[in-house]
Amino acid sequence: MGVVVMAVLTVIRLSEAALIWADCPLGGSVSVQLDNALQALLDEGVSPLVIDLVRVPTLDAGVVEVLAQAADDAGDIDLALHLRLPGGRRYVVRDGAELRFAIQQAYPKAA
Repeated sequence: MGVVVMAVLTVIRLSEAALIWADCPLGGSVSVQLDNALQALLDEGVSPLVIDLVRVPTLDAGVVEVLAQAADDAGDIDLALHLRLPGGRRYVVRDGAELRFAIQQAYPKAA
């Protein structure tokens, strides 16, 4: 098991699976860290790749764009992002449109 803590994000690796977790508002420079983490994990073919935003109160448009691009990238290599969102919402997304729909359910102002 590997755990990497980046300023706001925590990345946990368990064998072929990975979890990205945060518990604060996401925006600004966090989108660069998130993009780097997601791309590295997708490049490794990690599956499942879980993004846990249950404790994240808000997302900005930059973070939504990073997540949407990662969903598109995952779908291109026959993988998916597994989202855990506030309110007990769970989604498996394979493209940016599915990602934006899921995010809009929990964060109507972000998507």
